[in-house]
Amino acid sequence: MSFSYNAVWEDTLKLLRRHAPLLAAIAGVFLFLPALLIAVLLPPPVPQAGGDPQSAVQLWLDYYGAAGPWLTLESLVAMVGTLAMLRLVFARDTVGGALVQGLILTPFYFLLSLICSVMIGFGLILILVPGLYLIGRLAPFSAVLVAENRRNPLDAIRRTFALTKGHGWAILGLVFVVAVVAVIAMGVADTMFGLIFILAAGQELGKLLTAVVASALSAALGTLLVMLYAAIYRALAGTDAVAVAFE
Repeated sequence: MSFSYNAVWEDTLKLLRRHAPLLAAIAGVFLFLPALLIAVLLPPPVPQAGGDPQSAVQLWLDYYGAAGPWLTLESLVAMVGTLAMLRLVFARDTVGGALVQGLILTPFYFLLSLICSVMIGFGLILILVPGLYLIGRLAPFSAVLVAENRRNPLDAIRRTFALTKGHGWAILGLVFVVAVVAVIAMGVADTMFGLIFILAAGQELGKLLTAVVASALSAALGTLLVMLYAAIYRALAGTDAVAVAFE
């Protein structure tokens, strides 16, 4: 199966346009709101410039020790939203049905994500190149889980490897380009709006408005990547078929 950057990107945009209202609703509740609450109630620490590196590390350790449970909850909520978005693409379900199936699949997705993260992490730590290669080979694992209802993590990983065989570096390149361009654009927009809000509304309100914009941009990026992974799967599987019904 050929893998064309242009075709995958065009399909990504098509999916975004086709499901825009429903994707926006899901992203707003499951990506934007949790991120905003974390940003406002549990903002990350800001190490002092020129401070002791050991103190900075300890500052972050203390932060994650205190905020860890809430960050984990945010991640789980985002997983439900991700699965619901994919369900809309592959099963063309209602929002309510997609959310129910997202909740059902979340434990399987959590375990699958954990296994894939460990595999990629070891690859990056031991030898950088294999880790990067694994990112490309495992990129569409969430789409495989939802589109083919493969709840066994090892089965889903085997299927993902089969689909991405011969395309690992190409997929990595596409994901890298999209993510880097999006992150740069987000950083520029976040900085620009942050300065404008602080100058116009003052320090406290300006920070709140900046957090709203940053959370919205983060939700938009998350939605874009989910649709990108769905489009990658569709390109590799060579089908636009609706997923099998969930039991």
